[in-house]
Amino acid sequence: MNENRILSEWVASIERGDCGFTYVRFYADAPSWVRNEAINRFGKGTVFLPPRQKRMAESAAA
Repeated sequence: MNENRILSEWVASIERGDCGFTYVRFYADAPSWVRNEAINRFGKGTVFLPPRQKRMAESAAA
């Protein structure tokens, strides 16, 4: 897997806002390293929204 796919597995939503802000919502069970990865990718204008739900297991999604 590449880095883009690894990060995207933990992202519930991403919205690009005004003034260069990026609003990111992770799944509730996302590990702590994904916040650092998002800041590295989107910059200091990254705003984290509270999580809504847990990520669906791959077996449940199929």
